[in-house]
Amino acid sequence: MTIPTLHIKPAPGLIVRDPATGNPLAAEGENKPDTTYWRRRLRDGDALFASVSEPAPTKGGKSK
Repeated sequence: MTIPTLHIKPAPGLIVRDPATGNPLAAEGENKPDTTYWRRRLRDGDALFASVSEPAPTKGGKSK
């Protein structure tokens, strides 16, 4: 079973700590479990959804 995740980052000027590790959320964003703690940070404006950059396409053709 895969646990749903959120890709989030702290709001500008804020430090948001992970309750499990005590480490601050990375400014560029991180995947975190979709829990009430992280949903509350989003609702309160302490954290924002971060865009996930897609990996660059590889050169070469697709194999069939």
